[in-house]
Amino acid sequence: MEDTAQDEWLAAISAAAVVYAAMLTATVGGQLCGIGLDALIGAHHLWIPLSFSVLLEALAGARAGAARSRRALTSRESARVSVTYSLGLALVSVPLAVWIVASHPAGGAFEGVTFARVALGLAVLVLCTCARWVLMVGFAPRRP
Repeated sequence: MEDTAQDEWLAAISAAAVVYAAMLTATVGGQLCGIGLDALIGAHHLWIPLSFSVLLEALAGARAGAARSRRALTSRESARVSVTYSLGLALVSVPLAVWIVASHPAGGAFEGVTFARVALGLAVLVLCTCARWVLMVGFAPRRP
């Protein structure tokens, strides 16, 4: 009985690793596609690579999750995957954000961490998390 529980736990960890690795690959691919489009049209807006990234993360998460579980993820599972992925991205991005703020001279565009900047960052994180969740539900494979 104990071996079965351990096997199930390892299978769950393995499935999660595959899903999040696929989503991370989609993050980078989406950012590169968005940067390419942004450069092509000359807009220089952050939302273009961010949108491509979220779109491809959702597609990868929905499809990899379905492949690993042999069924489409439920809405609740998609929400959990999206929230966990966003929190993971936020955690690994903290050192970069600190470095960006610390490396700019006083009086520059990034001077100081203000409540408004932190609130905006959190709002974007929540918006992307919700958008990814909705897209994951939409991208879930349908049975014929």
